Amino acid sequence: MDKFVIKSKKRNHKEIEESEDNLSNAQAQSITAEPKFKYLFGEFYKLVSINGSKLTALCQNCPKVVSGSTSSSGNLLSHIKHKHNSLMTRVNNSRQNKGEKTAQIKMYDVHTKKVSKEKISELVFNYIVDEMRPLVTCEKKSFRNLLLGLTGLNDSSILPNRKHMSKQLSVTYKAYVDMLTTQIETHNYICLTADIWSSNNKSFMGMTCHFIEDTYDRKSYVLGCQRVKGAHNYLNIMEVLTEIMDKFKIDVSKVTHIVTDNASNFGKSFKVFSSSSLPEIQQTSLQCTGNFHEEDDLSSCSSDNEMDSEDSDIEIVEMDSIFSNTKNIEKDNDKMCLPQNMRCCAHTLSLIATCDVSKITDANYVKVSKSTFNKLSSFWNLVSRSTVASDKVFENCGCKFPVPVVTRWNSLFDAAQKIISHKDKLVSTFGELNLTKLKANEWVFLEEFCKIMQPLATSLDKLQSEKKSFLGFVAPTILVLRRLLIQSSTEVKYCKPLSIAIISGLEKRFHFIFDLTTPKSKDFIIASISNPKFKLNWVPVRYKDMCSKLFMDECKIFVLNQSNYNMSVNIDDGESDESDNDFYSSFNKFNPATSSNNSDISDTLDSSESRQLNLINLQVLTYFNSKKKELDLLDDFPNIKQIFLKYNTTLPSSAPVERLFSGAVQVFTARRNRLNDHTFEMLLCCRSNNRY
Repeated sequence: MDKFVIKSKKRNHKEIEESEDNLSNAQAQSITAEPKFKYLFGEFYKLVSINGSKLTALCQNCPKVVSGSTSSSGNLLSHIKHKHNSLMTRVNNSRQNKGEKTAQIKMYDVHTKKVSKEKISELVFNYIVDEMRPLVTCEKKSFRNLLLGLTGLNDSSILPNRKHMSKQLSVTYKAYVDMLTTQIETHNYICLTADIWSSNNKSFMGMTCHFIEDTYDRKSYVLGCQRVKGAHNYLNIMEVLTEIMDKFKIDVSKVTHIVTDNASNFGKSFKVFSSSSLPEIQQTSLQCTGNFHEEDDLSSCSSDNEMDSEDSDIEIVEMDSIFSNTKNIEKDNDKMCLPQNMRCCAHTLSLIATCDVSKITDANYVKVSKSTFNKLSSFWNLVSRSTVASDKVFENCGCKFPVPVVTRWNSLFDAAQKIISHKDKLVSTFGELNLTKLKANEWVFLEEFCKIMQPLATSLDKLQSEKKSFLGFVAPTILVLRRLLIQSSTEVKYCKPLSIAIISGLEKRFHFIFDLTTPKSKDFIIASISNPKFKLNWVPVRYKDMCSKLFMDECKIFVLNQSNYNMSVNIDDGESDESDNDFYSSFNKFNPATSSNNSDISDTLDSSESRQLNLINLQVLTYFNSKKKELDLLDDFPNIKQIFLKYNTTLPSSAPVERLFSGAVQVFTARRNRLNDHTFEMLLCCRSNNRY
C-alpha cells in the first residue's frame, strides 16, 4: 500500500487523466491527508490531487482547476464567490450542516494557549462592559460552562476571574483617560455637557466631551460620572466640575461652552465662577445695545429667571458649609474659573411645551383639552395596568400604545399621534372596555393638537441630535418653528390658543434669536452664518447688514490674530442635495449680488487701507455667493472654517449627558447599590469608548 502511494505521487498529470481508476484510488488514499473543509467537495469541487499541504480541485460548475492549501479554503471559496456567486447560499448552508469543529479546536491549540487566554479575557471583558453585567459574571458556573463548551477546552484555569476583570478594568480605564487627554490636547475647541443624576440615594455628576474633526465628524466621549456628596449647591457643583476637568487636563480657554439644563443651581455656579462673569458693579453699568463682547445681558438674565420658575426655588444652604467651602476656595484661587455656560435649547423648548402651555386661560380650549386628555388618560392607565385590557387592545388594533411620561414631553405627542393613527379601531375598542368615547369635536381637537405640536417635535429632534447638529442650527430652527406655528394657527378651530402660547413662549425664552442686537445673540449669529447650510439666508432683512458686518469683523479679528494664515479663495458653485429643504424651505434665498449688503462690502473693499483686509472681505463675499451647502465648502475657506469650528463645536442641547444616564440606570440598579463609585464610573467610561 505504501509503495502504491509513493508511485501515485510521482505520476504526472497526463498519467492521471489516462487512468481514471487509478485516480479514484489515489483520491481514496489521499483522504487521510485531505483538508477539513469537506463540505466543498462532492457538490462544488472534485478533488484531483494532494501533494503535501497543496491540493488541486476541479470545479463542478466549470472546467476550471483551482489550486489551494489543505489548511485554508480561501482559494476555493474565492472562485465560487467571483465566478458562481449564486451558489454562496448553498455553500453556507452546506458549511452549517456539516460544521467545522476541528477549526475551533485548532484555534485553541496547546501551542497557542497563552494567546488564547488573552483573547478569552478580552472577549469576556468586552461582553461584561458592553452588556453592563457585574464583574462576577465571569465566575458564574453557567457562564464558565458556556466558554468551555464554545472553545472546546477542558482546562478552566485559563478562564478569567473577577480579580482579573477588575485589574483589566483599571488598566483599560487608565488607557482611556490617557487617550482622551491626548485627544483633548490636540483640539483647539471643545464642548462639554453636564448634569446631575440621582439613583438609589446617591447623586452623580455626569460630563461628556465633544469636538469636531477636520472631516467635520463630531467625536463624543464620556469624561466621567462622579459621585456628588452633600447638597447640590453651586459650590459643590463648581468643585466637581473642576475636579473632572483637571483629571483630563482640560484648559478652560479651549472650552467653548458647558451645556446644562435650566436649573438654578447650575446657573448660579456659572454666574459666580464663570470666566465670562463680571463684578456686579460693572454689570449694572453695562449697556446691552450693540455690545457683542459680553455674554450675558441684564434683560436676558432677569427674564430667564422669571421664565424658569419651576427651577428657581430658593436654595437653602447651611452656613457652616459655606464658610468651610469659602476657605477651600481661597486656597485654590487659580482653580475657581469655570468655562462659559449655555442653557440647553432642547430643554427650553420642552419648558415651552409644558409650563407655558399649562398657563393657557382660554375657556373653550381648557374645556375641550381637559375632557379629551382625561378620557385618554383613563385609556392609558387601563392599558398599562390591566393585562386583559392590553390583550383586547392588541387584538383589535394589532399594536401596543405608548403611555406618556411626565418628565418627557415628547411621549405625550407620540402617544397622541398613535391614538389618531388608530382612530377607527379605537372607537369600538373604547366601547368594549367600557370607557367614555371621544366626541367628534374632541377628535378634531386631538388632530389639531398634533398638527400644532408637530413642528415643535421636529425642532426638538433636530436640536437633540448629537452627530449632525451644531449651534448654528438653533437660530434658523427657532425662526422656522415660529413661522410654521403662525401659518398653522390660521387653519385650526380649537388649538389657536395653543399656537399663540407656544409663539409667546418662543419670543420670551428665545428673545435673543428674534432681537439679534442683544449681546447673547452673537454666538448664535456667527455659528449660523459660518454654516454653509444657512449662511445669511435665515437672517431677517432688517438685520442682514448688521449680521454680515458682525461676521466679517469676526473673521478680521481671527485672521489678524494668526501669525500664519491662508487667504486663498476658491470658488465652487456646485449645488447641494442635503440642505434640509423640507424644514427650512420657508427661508428666502439670499443673493449678495442683489442685496443692499453687497454695496457695503464693496465700499469696504474699495476704502480698505490694508491688502489683508481686502482679501478677508473678498473671501467672505465669495463664501456668501457660493451655492454649495455642504460642509466641505469650508475647505476652500480656511479662515471661515476655523470660525465654524470655534462657534459650532458647542452642542445645542445637553442630550448626550442624558443618554449617559440612560445607560447608567442599567448599571447602577437596586441589586447593585453597593457598587463602588469609582468602579461604576470606570464601567461607564469604558462602555462609552466601545460604543463610539
